[in-house]
Amino acid sequence: MMENSGAPCMEKVPGDIADLLSGYGWRAGRRIGQGAFCEVYLATENRTGKSAACKVSRQKELARRESKMLAAAAHPLFPEFYALWEAGERTCLLMEYICGLSLERHLQHRGGFSVGQTLRVGMELAQGLRFLHQLPEPLLYRDLKPANVMIRQDGRVRLLDMGCACPLRCPDESRAGTPGFAAPEQLREGGVLSPASDVYGLGKLLEKMAGENVSGGLERVIAACVAPAPEDRLSDMQEVTQALLASGSHAGPVLPGRKGYRRRRVSCVRNVWESNYKNG
Repeated sequence: MMENSGAPCMEKVPGDIADLLSGYGWRAGRRIGQGAFCEVYLATENRTGKSAACKVSRQKELARRESKMLAAAAHPLFPEFYALWEAGERTCLLMEYICGLSLERHLQHRGGFSVGQTLRVGMELAQGLRFLHQLPEPLLYRDLKPANVMIRQDGRVRLLDMGCACPLRCPDESRAGTPGFAAPEQLREGGVLSPASDVYGLGKLLEKMAGENVSGGLERVIAACVAPAPEDRLSDMQEVTQALLASGSHAGPVLPGRKGYRRRRVSCVRNVWESNYKNG
């Protein structure tokens, strides 16, 4: 999981959590994130030196559920699941540590992206979400928003936080998602969920990403994603991908070059698109 979403947080892990991780052969580092029900710490395996993100929570059922969803999401778009530990009132969800900067922080630093950059991100996200929707037990992601999209140091896109994910065939009846990005049916009691719910969230994300630069084919694709009624939207991520490919827009490059980057941790919180993607 977890990015450095801004300036590095140097707060040290509490002693009891450090002791808990130590018992499983991991060394705790600084806190790298915080949510409503959890804190996330950087951890290092003593034997191999491998880094991981450790999500510590007192919400055991939520942690168990998220670990199940994360384990099922074995696709490059999502962090790799490592382990779930329970100790007393706490659970520790251990997953891949992703070094980069959130799309939310990119938008704060630079405003909107070019049509080509937006198209590239849209296709990467659509392909990963299509994987979720086509699993033997399909999943809905339900929480597409800039804070959950990570741009890695190499420019690839990753999608964090499976906390709102739910099975498609037996969806969680509770309302879930972020207002402004979640589909209307997610935010009302009794709403019927479908892959079109994630289509709506992706459309809103791309709309936010493009900002004033949205135009032409991309604008039409976004409009077809964010129709209020599910039956009026593109129905699934395959249709979204085909529409993006047919939009006539030029996709930005897949990977930025490594030249010019300092091989230090500070490079993880730089705007990696500023020099490589700014011309789309």
